Amino acid sequence: MRPKLLTRKELSPAKTASLEERVMQAGALRYALAPAWVLLAVLVYLSPAGPILSLAGLFMFAVIAAAWFGGAGPGLVAAVLATFTLPQLIAVTYPLLGGFLDLPRFITFSVVGWIVGWGSSRRARALRDQERYARAMGASDDGFWDWIVADDAIYTSPRLLEIYGFAPGTRFAGRDDLVARIPFHPEDRPLLLRAFTEHFAGKTVRYDVEPRVIRNGETRWVHLTGIAARDPSGAVVRWTGTVRDVTERKRAEEALRESEQRYELAMAASESGYWDWQVPTNKYVVSPRAYELSGYPPGTKWVNRDEYRARINMHPEDFTRWEAAREALFAGTGDRLAMEVRYIVRGEARWHSLQAICRRDDAGKVIRWTGSTTDITARKLAEQELKTMERKLRQAQQLESMGTLAGGIAHDFNNILGAILGYGEMALRDAPKGSRLARDLDSIMVAGERGRALVERLLAFSRSAVGERVPVHVERVVREVLDLVSGKLPPSVAVQARLHAGPAAVLGDATQVHQVVANLATNAIQAMPAGGTLRIELAIERVEVPRVGTIGARGPGEYVVLTVADTGAGMAPEIIDRIFDPFFTTKEVGTGTGLGLSLVHGIVTELGGAIDVASTPGIGSTFIVYMPRSGDAAEPDEEKEPSLARGDGQRVLVVDDEEPLMQLATRILAELGYVPIGFSSSTAALAAFRADPEHFDALVTDERMPEMSGSALIREVRGMRSTMPVVLMSGYLGATAGKAGESASGDARGVAPEGVSAIVADEVLQKPLSARDLATGLARVFAPRAGRGDT
Repeated sequence: MRPKLLTRKELSPAKTASLEERVMQAGALRYALAPAWVLLAVLVYLSPAGPILSLAGLFMFAVIAAAWFGGAGPGLVAAVLATFTLPQLIAVTYPLLGGFLDLPRFITFSVVGWIVGWGSSRRARALRDQERYARAMGASDDGFWDWIVADDAIYTSPRLLEIYGFAPGTRFAGRDDLVARIPFHPEDRPLLLRAFTEHFAGKTVRYDVEPRVIRNGETRWVHLTGIAARDPSGAVVRWTGTVRDVTERKRAEEALRESEQRYELAMAASESGYWDWQVPTNKYVVSPRAYELSGYPPGTKWVNRDEYRARINMHPEDFTRWEAAREALFAGTGDRLAMEVRYIVRGEARWHSLQAICRRDDAGKVIRWTGSTTDITARKLAEQELKTMERKLRQAQQLESMGTLAGGIAHDFNNILGAILGYGEMALRDAPKGSRLARDLDSIMVAGERGRALVERLLAFSRSAVGERVPVHVERVVREVLDLVSGKLPPSVAVQARLHAGPAAVLGDATQVHQVVANLATNAIQAMPAGGTLRIELAIERVEVPRVGTIGARGPGEYVVLTVADTGAGMAPEIIDRIFDPFFTTKEVGTGTGLGLSLVHGIVTELGGAIDVASTPGIGSTFIVYMPRSGDAAEPDEEKEPSLARGDGQRVLVVDDEEPLMQLATRILAELGYVPIGFSSSTAALAAFRADPEHFDALVTDERMPEMSGSALIREVRGMRSTMPVVLMSGYLGATAGKAGESASGDARGVAPEGVSAIVADEVLQKPLSARDLATGLARVFAPRAGRGDT
């Protein structure tokens, strides 16, 4: 049975390709072996074997060599072809011609034949290269065109037709026909024409453009690249290029651009800046807002992080902290870092909040460092102000608590002082002048007055002192303090006074203003044990913008400003925060009580003012007190002290739970011409009044009593006799309530305690009382009052 020969159509594509490849390898081999065949022919010619040996030897050599490289079947075909081409045919037929040609001509013909065969081999290789390129282009995503300018012949690859939406096998009449039929976006055709014109004019080395095409209603992006071949004169003779669909890349770029725009808009809306450091390349990108927040002008560009480190204007201390924290983060496994730092922007410290995150590679090494910066100066200032207000609130609460305690102590002490001063005054009046008894009693009175002054300080500290708020001539008070201070100054301390407030007044109590000036001056003198300068100034200042001070705040308005400064040791910042605390002192034991500045704090706050404190260790301290101005003070009338007012036998009900004080008051009133009836029990006094309300002409009562308070007693008495004249005495009175219907006047008069204003006491007297206090108070309540009558 004869073997069946398979046709090309019956072979599979894979087998066909393999066969073609092996035949091509064998065919190529015949040209490579041609020189060896010529040499072999010469040797055969010179041998006596003759033509047959030449023919057989050459044929078998070709078969064996070709079969080795190409396989048995293809090798046989290639060997036959190799044997009967021109150079081999000459080598075989020469011996048959019997020497018709001589050996030199034979060699010449053989060499010429080999050269012809080599040319054919090169053309074969070119065809193979062309086929390989066609296969590569078929496997690529790029389309391909080739335009021969001379005859306007244009080749388009199948992939090009697919990209532009043409049917497979579509043909074009020329380049213009192709360009006209490609569905380029109308807006992009001018761009294509301009790029084509510039490239053909030699202005660009490569034709490179990315237009849009509209395919099946969808807009897609393509990337065209081309290059022109020119003749020696520079004219274009051929134009070849590729086209690639880059729609997905364009969409990704657009998505990235939109994402970056959203990020930039979000950062702009948040008033934040950002930075991005690509660690491997050291590339550093900073947003314009970040430059602006750092104080750099628009257009500033930092190329890498080394430049950032060299030019950043972060506060040196904060930069050290930030870099140390970042390096620790990079060395560890964390990914986030947040810190509040200071930047020096145009000479001003600005607070920034830094938030950063890092990205690591698979080995854990940081490859990217990105973060944001936000100016939080306003928030930090608000937090600082809040802390200041909280500190002041705590201080005020402490002062209030201490004031309550001090007021209670003062009340009890007043009762003791009242008896000492009252009986001392009476005894001194009866003692012979110049006698030893008179001198001893006078010493007792001096000690009592010192005790009274101490009580006044305690009451002022507790803000419970009874005093009338009247326009106070501040400059006159300051001059009085200067007169007192100047007589006690050490020789090493000089005083500089600049008083320019004139008749400007503040609404308050002259004694309290005096205590403010005296305490500040005393502190300043004590701060200069080695000598120095005490500077006291007084001026008028108008405040336009509200400001918060060390103590209190000052709103818009006009202020009387007192400045007390020294050139002493000064204070550290942490000390300034505590100097107004009760009993806090930096003086040696036994030198200071720690109440002076607390008293100043309470009085100035009560006046509605504020205090600023500035101090530098080794330089000195300055206290600036702002007191709201209340017009001008009137010049005082110089009057001689009148004699004691006397009574005319009026019956006065005297009530005080302290037996010695009750007896003292009755004795004083008896000497003044009144008929006092004393009780040490408020309930017993009320019972006596109920028994005969018309028997009494006036009531003098203490406020704090165990069985019934003075306020309650007044309420009961006024319920039976509404116009009954009433004098209220107390050593501890609130400073907020006032007498109904009128203002108090005189040194000992003041305001009623909390809850007493509704009772309407005609007079309120501060303990300890003197004979003049009682005489003056009763004289006022017995003075004729219009519109009064018993009901």
